[in-house]
Amino acid sequence: MNGLRLKIIGLALCALFCIACEKPGEDPKRDEALVLTVSSDSTICVPSYGQQTALEIEWTAGTNHGTGSAISYTLEMDRAGNDFAAGINWEIGRTMDRTIQLGHKQLSDTLKRYFPDMEDEVFYEFELRVRAKVLMTEEEQIAPVVTIRIARFTTILTNLYLVGDATPGGWDRNYASIMFADGTNSSRFTWEGRLKIGEFKMLTTTTSWLPCYVRDSTDVNRMVYRKTEKAYPDFKWNITVPGTYSITADTKALTISVTLLSDDVYNHIYMIGDATPGGWSWDNLTELNHPEANIFTYEGTLNPGEIKFPTEIKSDWSGEMIFAPTPNCAPSSNGTFDIHIGNPDNKWVIPSAGNWSITIHIKDQTISFMKL
Repeated sequence: MNGLRLKIIGLALCALFCIACEKPGEDPKRDEALVLTVSSDSTICVPSYGQQTALEIEWTAGTNHGTGSAISYTLEMDRAGNDFAAGINWEIGRTMDRTIQLGHKQLSDTLKRYFPDMEDEVFYEFELRVRAKVLMTEEEQIAPVVTIRIARFTTILTNLYLVGDATPGGWDRNYASIMFADGTNSSRFTWEGRLKIGEFKMLTTTTSWLPCYVRDSTDVNRMVYRKTEKAYPDFKWNITVPGTYSITADTKALTISVTLLSDDVYNHIYMIGDATPGGWSWDNLTELNHPEANIFTYEGTLNPGEIKFPTEIKSDWSGEMIFAPTPNCAPSSNGTFDIHIGNPDNKWVIPSAGNWSITIHIKDQTISFMKL
């Protein structure tokens, strides 16, 4: 069988891939370049998905140069760089249906049988091409090679998690933002919320840094499955404009879209602490004014003590807050701040009672305290 080379002939092929064979005597006009296309240049196959389509392969008719001759097709697939020397060879023969749909289990089983050295959850590059032979003249045409990355996954992801200093939970895995699987497409995950200036990537679990999904080295709209430290560099996505974002990630197509919905990051900011009128009570929060996008202000009484700024009302302290950059931070007219969930729980310390003005610029990440 010439190494791993596979030849599938006649009715067996038709049954396996649901290809309709050409009727005898049929003589369609064929006069076009031979081109092969695939449904995605990256895909995964999960055996438990059964016959759901994992990969669709399609090619054009090619040409018989007006001879009226039928054309016989052969589809080849091999690991990239092997020059199709020891891969899979599907002898399709004469057909009018030049589309092959491979189910998840079918593709997984095929790869496991003919490329047994493939590890699970690791992407490999494959090359595909189709050969077309004009039966009357024996002339052969070869379509340009198409490259695709394929991986076998034995487990199904139910969630992805955003982590990074651009996200509400920062680099603390315990506060990673959960992305939920789409109800109609189990490989698509979505999230909508606030991101600040910084970086992020996606984890598959909150208990470990690996495996994870990171940014492709050249295309920010593509992601790479990183199983080990050495598998791929730890590239991350970079947020340069704070705001409300929508993120959609597809673990099958290995694509990601990051869309800025609004650059007015917050609608509400509150203050809490024994320096504030309401103290540490979540029932008596003081809300700052919001005179324009991304700017919040307060003018009024403050007491000696600590202060920080919740961006949402969560009395269990699990919400995102604006924190001082250092512990026991002295208020100043040109200070900075951090936004995150949880630790470090740094606060400003108001030194004396009186009337104070506070101005927070979200985009600049600056905060000004002035005693009036």
